[in-house]
Amino acid sequence: MVEPPFPIYRAAVSGLLAMLVSIGVARFGYAPLVPALVAAHWFGAAAAFWLGAANLLGYFVGAAIMRVWRRPINARLAVILLMGVTCASILASAFDLGIAWFAVWRLLSGITGGVLMVLMAAAVVGRAPAAEKGKVSGIIFAGMGSGMALSALLIPVLLAQGLAFTWAALGTLCVVATVIVAVIMPASRIVPAPRVAGAGRGVSRPVLLLIIAYAASAFGFVPHILFWASFVAIGLQRGVAAGAEVSAILGVAAAFGPPILGRVADRFGFLRTLACGYLVMACAVALPLVWDAPLGLALSAIGVGAVALGAVMLAAGAIATLVPANRLAADWGLATMAYAVIQAATAAGFSTLFHATGSFRLLFAIGAMSLVGCAGLVAVSQRIRKEEVLF
Repeated sequence: MVEPPFPIYRAAVSGLLAMLVSIGVARFGYAPLVPALVAAHWFGAAAAFWLGAANLLGYFVGAAIMRVWRRPINARLAVILLMGVTCASILASAFDLGIAWFAVWRLLSGITGGVLMVLMAAAVVGRAPAAEKGKVSGIIFAGMGSGMALSALLIPVLLAQGLAFTWAALGTLCVVATVIVAVIMPASRIVPAPRVAGAGRGVSRPVLLLIIAYAASAFGFVPHILFWASFVAIGLQRGVAAGAEVSAILGVAAAFGPPILGRVADRFGFLRTLACGYLVMACAVALPLVWDAPLGLALSAIGVGAVALGAVMLAAGAIATLVPANRLAADWGLATMAYAVIQAATAAGFSTLFHATGSFRLLFAIGAMSLVGCAGLVAVSQRIRKEEVLF
């Protein structure tokens, strides 16, 4: 009996909604709420930033689970359950029951986000035709930016009804997205590669360098994703609404970045596109150091939003083209895990550095320099890959 064609684009839309809920709203939707949380005295500024770091720690745990998981997975059922838990974490945040309550739910939503990040790549990107991996990846990972943009656009309006109402409304939106996924996502089964002696040697040098570059790029993204709204609202003294506006620009760019970069990658290659993207992002991160006028802030948000979320898609797609399909979950899991630990450490370190110095601009300078190094690592990975193909 011939197996029917896998409905790849239905699966891709399901992936988009899963990313919208787990990353776009649950993680990125938190940043524009930080000034409001501080203003309402739910938490102090330092505590609010540390809660962001708790979510990143959970993301690492989720990626680590997928890295070591070796049993077959019913992808459709797993995605629906994980999205449901994420919805619960957002709805629970509507209750001001103290920092411990928030920390548990922020950690839990991070875990579900880490698992879904790896799971959707393995379940959908791994099954996409080689010539369409960029296009399919772009659809899936556009969900992160779409959720970020949607959160940033809705939050200023929702906050007029209070923080509790805002969290409840965002949670309800995520419940609707989860129901849609339950209806449209096709059945998919993931069978990870078995663990064998010496399996660690299966990570090739190009993939290893790519993972290092991808992880280190967190230094460039954390200043914008964790501090961007606060930099504008508090650092530049332009108010919560202005902070939400630049976050919305960041999110809109992030929604369009992955699909555009996916098409570019299908034509010019994932590694080349990623290296160029990191250089563009470095310039965008550094821009507020010399130009903090509204146009400069908008251009910075566009550059970072488009490339940072696009880089996730590009890294996943690059690994998918470099490894067998049954290794994708393990190797992309390793990349996601490495990124998560560096991002969590960076968030904690930058929070501490900001507390000590009060300087947002210092964080942007560190991020920009790191991204230049990431572009160099990707270029070396591409060169080694070419040499391996030739010889």
